[in-house]
Amino acid sequence: MNINSNLLWQAIYQLYELLIDRNNVESSYQDYFEKNPIVFMVLGFDSSASFEKSSGNSLPYDSIRKYKPEPDFLCSKYDSGELCVFELKTPFAPKMIVRRTKGRRKKFRAKVEEYLSQSTEYVESIREHADARDIVENVLGIEQISYYKIALIYGLGEDNDLSEVSRLADQRKIHTEIICYDVLLNTLIERYYLGRRDYEPRPGMCFVYHIVISEYQLFPKAFICDIGNLEKDRLSVYLTNGYLVFEAVDSNGDTHKLSGSFETNKPMYIRFEFSNDDVGIYLSLNINNNEQDVRIGNVQLEYSPDISSFYLGSDIEGKNGACFQSLEHYLSSNTMEIIHKLGSYHYFLQKTKTPNGCVEFDGTKFLFRNESGDLIQIIDSQKPIYREKFGYK
Repeated sequence: MNINSNLLWQAIYQLYELLIDRNNVESSYQDYFEKNPIVFMVLGFDSSASFEKSSGNSLPYDSIRKYKPEPDFLCSKYDSGELCVFELKTPFAPKMIVRRTKGRRKKFRAKVEEYLSQSTEYVESIREHADARDIVENVLGIEQISYYKIALIYGLGEDNDLSEVSRLADQRKIHTEIICYDVLLNTLIERYYLGRRDYEPRPGMCFVYHIVISEYQLFPKAFICDIGNLEKDRLSVYLTNGYLVFEAVDSNGDTHKLSGSFETNKPMYIRFEFSNDDVGIYLSLNINNNEQDVRIGNVQLEYSPDISSFYLGSDIEGKNGACFQSLEHYLSSNTMEIIHKLGSYHYFLQKTKTPNGCVEFDGTKFLFRNESGDLIQIIDSQKPIYREKFGYK
């Protein structure tokens, strides 16, 4: 099954954001799954549909149970004819298992038992009524239901004994799986990094910029920053023809370019990283949490730009500067691990929610790194301006 990596990354980040912000509103997670059907694909389902009240999908009234079943989602697998009742609850919840008052046996907490019993009723209502099965088969595009399953998304794995949870779930009369939200996040991450080489931090470098780019530029090739030497081991970040370009000239003088589109007069998150270990070439350009360009290969990247030669707002000759506002920038000597990539963008979003100060470059002003490692400018006419609020009027 082909998985769109950009859509999957957005699903990963959105779930991370819900969890890191400790969002415990059930409707937020309903909305999350509706907007990210790719999650169901990663879990192995071929089709999925919400049957919540506002979804437009509806099961018939069950006259025996005297209610209208409203499962959060129904999912199917075409080859096996599996139908899964997929129910969502919240992540920040009490532990799933409690001990019985007499003896040492364990059982599901009453609320969890209630959720599972409700899901079981949904299964039985569909199984017992031909009109309900017809609707489900039509909506999900499944020829015939031959197998029923329940999946409950609830709690956090770190708060529960998952082996005991699995043991109790196995005792249900209908095949039941309980998936914790943090486990689901890890499942999505593992699928995203399948076949990639940047799951773990690798030697190299990572640059992160928070900037606002002006609509007007003085030069056709306008530099945001320039690092290293003139002929090799150079990293240049510039704007040209409506694209943001990261140009890496390696130790052999060979040029590697990554580029991506951008918007003007809006806070922009930029992350560029490369690895120069012996695993193979890796370069990635991420703009506003979208990987817009990536290079992966088997040949080692011979590349070591000297960050002591660092120009911000111009090229390494102090010319051809871009017009932009710098809110923040930082770098590390490794590529980022996954949790830091997610946290880095989350930090950017939190920071730019409110007005922040910035350093404004107008194409003729720039900073350079001195021997102490500080970014300075000794000529008054070339000093960038500090503004209390970012953004161009």
